[in-house]
Amino acid sequence: MHARAAATCGHVVAGVANHQLESAERFGAQHGIERVTTDWRALVSARDVDVVVVCTPNALHAEQSIAALAAGKHVFCEKPMATSVADGEAMLAAAAHHDRLLLVLHPWRHHDAVIALRDAIAAGELGRVVRTHGYGVHADWGPSGWFADPALAGGGALVDMGIHAIDTARFLLGEPEARRVQASIATAYGNYEVDDDGLVLIDWEGGARSVVESGWWQAHLGGYEADTEVYGSTGYRRIWAREQPPGYVHCDVTLFTAQLRDAMRQVAGWRPGTASPSHGLAALRICEQAYASAGVRAGHAG
Repeated sequence: MHARAAATCGHVVAGVANHQLESAERFGAQHGIERVTTDWRALVSARDVDVVVVCTPNALHAEQSIAALAAGKHVFCEKPMATSVADGEAMLAAAAHHDRLLLVLHPWRHHDAVIALRDAIAAGELGRVVRTHGYGVHADWGPSGWFADPALAGGGALVDMGIHAIDTARFLLGEPEARRVQASIATAYGNYEVDDDGLVLIDWEGGARSVVESGWWQAHLGGYEADTEVYGSTGYRRIWAREQPPGYVHCDVTLFTAQLRDAMRQVAGWRPGTASPSHGLAALRICEQAYASAGVRAGHAG
């Protein structure tokens, strides 16, 4: 998705690094990328690289992002930004120290429907927001591989899917801080070492509350990924209707293209001394607090 978005936006993908050379070569051939390597450190230090996109397993985000920032590159890092708040804080500190931009990629912030609802809330069209209900769920399937490895993922469905709904709720509400986070998290559907079912309750500064569902292999889909219902003192809205027309694709390259265009606008407008956005850290902190509230060690099943 990131490579296709770059091509759509007219940017050159200077190279790709992967610890498995054959995989990197297939990816390079598919997307017309000439430089293929297993040495990610050499790639992020290359003179002709301006921006590094980190799409590796979560446990590698901090080390690779910090190295790229130290090499003088702007960094776009996939969510979750790291597997711990401490690592996320270190990433932001590195961005400030090396005077480069670090963006944590939460794509639903760039969807027209999400932006429209945020603007309606800000305009007072729903009155005072009382609560939201967000969804980060896979129905009838779930991931495997490193996504289900606690050492690499740092968590299960909450940091894979629930974090989308957490960040979307915060975006809709104008980026408030969480005053209290409570959760019930478990492994209920699959044979995982990580969580595949969860409910998170967030009390925000300002008085609004959010309920977030996370899960894999659920038997029923209450809402699409990042879908959010908003209950206001004078009205109600949700981002997407529960039933969509045949052929509807919820997440495609257009979302990643919008995300990349916004990210590159931020790079173009960046000036030395500009602080990197902290929404990625805020979402990660809520996930960490949710695991602690549920009595689950982050990354391990309950």
